[in-house]
Amino acid sequence: MTSTISSQSILFRHEWQARTLMVVDEKGYRSLYFDNQMIQSRMALEHPLWLVLPYTQHMLAALLFNGHPRHILMIGLGGGSLAKFFLHYFPNCRLEVVDANPEMAAIARQFFFLPHTERLTLHCADGGDFVQAIQAKSPSYDLIILDAFDHDGMAPSLYHDDFFRQLEPLLAEDGVLALNVNRAEGRAYRQVLATIGQSFPGTLLRLPVPPPSHNEILFCCREKALDTAGRLGPPQAAPWADHQPPLDFVDFLERIVPLKQSVWQQWKHRFVRYTGRQQA
Repeated sequence: MTSTISSQSILFRHEWQARTLMVVDEKGYRSLYFDNQMIQSRMALEHPLWLVLPYTQHMLAALLFNGHPRHILMIGLGGGSLAKFFLHYFPNCRLEVVDANPEMAAIARQFFFLPHTERLTLHCADGGDFVQAIQAKSPSYDLIILDAFDHDGMAPSLYHDDFFRQLEPLLAEDGVLALNVNRAEGRAYRQVLATIGQSFPGTLLRLPVPPPSHNEILFCCREKALDTAGRLGPPQAAPWADHQPPLDFVDFLERIVPLKQSVWQQWKHRFVRYTGRQQA
């Protein structure tokens, strides 16, 4: 990557914690890189609301379980692709977004068109410190998205059982937690799978992102979220679906693997029958 980028394509360079963050225009896309090689965020210049990276598209499978989130917590901002999506297509939702990098909010707004709106609150803080600080206020979130990667991968201060235990009481009774994890980080990935069920006793699901990506999205769903979602149509019927790259939510559903059974098989059968697709 570094050998093919010209100096003219680099829009911004920022040194943070002894690492380099760069905003680069290339082949119709604007990308946010860590250390010139790890893509953190990407935007199509002609379609800035599109979710370009496959893992962000897979994150939307959370809408299978809560199709109308009104209060959303995002830990990890990056270029703000998911924040832009929810602000634009869900006009009744409020977002709180936390990122430890003091420059990230300005980068997302200047280069990736994150809007200024009273429905968005940005916090510059460590995600763990933020969640601990709001415990006494007992907020309730319909959707919590954990997508906190540093230059070395999954942020170790967040992807562990103590942090998961702090997140659990913040989830609404029909809420969903969506975590972006990296299968290539073998030990850390296995530790997340081994411990998250202790903090979230509801239904736990895995949705691998196809190769060459090593991402996988984990969903922790309240039982009420499954019960409600089983009576809903597929999210691709939503008005915003025509303004995104093709997203096959039934395909997402068929590739989801339960970490434990709970009521998952019964719900999945009900949903697939609703869509009219035959199960294998």
